[in-house]
Amino acid sequence: LAVLPLKPVVIEEPFQQWGLDFIRALNPSSSARHTHILATTDYFTKFVEAIPVKSTTSK
Repeated sequence: LAVLPLKPVVIEEPFQQWGLDFIRALNPSSSARHTHILATTDYFTKFVEAIPVKSTTSK
């Protein structure tokens, strides 16, 4: 395997690249029965948003 040098990822405008993370199960769940948190981060502006979710499946 050839080792290639690392190159930075250039982000030139807001909302071009996002990071998504599921936060582990909340114990106990919230009063609205949310059990997980979806956290999103825009890597350009460092804008962060957390969204409570009831399930990790698409159903």
